[in-house]
Amino acid sequence: MKVVAAIAVAAGALALTAASSSAGAARGMPYHLLGIVPHHPHASRFASPRRTSKAAGFNCVTTCSSYESTINQYFTDVAADSVNLVTTNVYSVATQYSNIQYNETFGGSYVDGNPLPSAKPTFLACQDGFDKYCVTDAQLENEIGKVIAKNHWPTASPTTLYFIFTPANIGVCQYPGRPDLQYNPCTTNVFCAYHRANASFIYAVEPDAMAVSGGACDSGEAPAGNGADATINTISHEQNEAITDPNGDAWVANDGPNQTPQDEIGDLCAYDFGTPLGTTPGDAAYNQVINTHDYYLQLEYSNAADGNAGGCVPYLGGPVTAPQIGGGVGPLVFQFQDASVMTTNTVYAIYWVPAAPVSRTLPTISGAAKVGKKLTVSHGSWSHLPKFTYRWLRCSSAGRSCKAIAKATGSSHVLAKADKGHRLEVRVTATNDAGSAHATSKLTRTVKT
Repeated sequence: MKVVAAIAVAAGALALTAASSSAGAARGMPYHLLGIVPHHPHASRFASPRRTSKAAGFNCVTTCSSYESTINQYFTDVAADSVNLVTTNVYSVATQYSNIQYNETFGGSYVDGNPLPSAKPTFLACQDGFDKYCVTDAQLENEIGKVIAKNHWPTASPTTLYFIFTPANIGVCQYPGRPDLQYNPCTTNVFCAYHRANASFIYAVEPDAMAVSGGACDSGEAPAGNGADATINTISHEQNEAITDPNGDAWVANDGPNQTPQDEIGDLCAYDFGTPLGTTPGDAAYNQVINTHDYYLQLEYSNAADGNAGGCVPYLGGPVTAPQIGGGVGPLVFQFQDASVMTTNTVYAIYWVPAAPVSRTLPTISGAAKVGKKLTVSHGSWSHLPKFTYRWLRCSSAGRSCKAIAKATGSSHVLAKADKGHRLEVRVTATNDAGSAHATSKLTRTVKT
């Protein structure tokens, strides 16, 4: 997982059987991220900077629905080619290592509308230095666990891989605090994606690659025609690395600092796309055709390429490109005799797109509608864990011409003489990080003395 020389993110991730992701690593190695897809060292040749100011809110570059459907189609296509025994794509490269099969299944996807974790206290908050919102690896891991439990998806499975996708304007860092090349890698300073394993599941984190500043994660081509293309080129990188080295102790090159295992199958060929097969009607290059759809994917490292000299290939036995941009050196070596690989692979996709609150049941007012009595409002039930504010309104006896009552902004209101002959209602505003929504209670009875 070679990124830059200054990054001390050593290989050897947590084993799937470890007690927890934060309790220590397998083989005595420190807790860290695996298989980092680094920022492209020559991003300027592909794309000009796409963001020049701080993010203002949530979006998915284009529309979330097209972003999700394109990635789901990609996972479906990879699975279809494996069923049809088609081996002319990057997923066939891994079959030379151990007993790995090109046997892919797409288990399904889930759109997660939960709000982001609280940024308080500030010293525990993720601060990537650019985005308005930021989440840590631990928070992402926790969210994946929630979704798995909700959907009754498998845990402790050595052949299941969970992808979690975050939309634009949400940064990702390994730890709380500000980015640091050595101690706190983030989307803003180091990576485009990564994978890890904890005691319960293997997962990959996929920020919206198109939105990373300076085009640092963009492949420069979009055969699908939307923002998902940039992310898909990092998906294939992470998926192949998770298959060949799920726990940081399997197929890794001995080319890191002090010969510490570092580069994985995708790292040695990072941002090497080989020769395109053609261009789409929209003039976007593609180098893979998977289940009849065009994609532009990073090559993978093959020990068997070029007469066992090794090199980057688009498929097993395909044309060879010498590793250049990534700067790593093969071959891949099986690090530990008892290490494991993902012999087959089932993928689940989680799209964490925090949603604005949605009212499920209307607010209700309780209490006697008499001057001097106190009315109390219940905010009703809402989705997506919002915070609430209140505004009491005074209406005519017919329930029309409602106007806000001065200073009546609490969850209760003591009826005054001015309320006599009127009916009251309460407008509840529910707010979370993704937005706000309103719901209004039913009218009270006419207030009497």
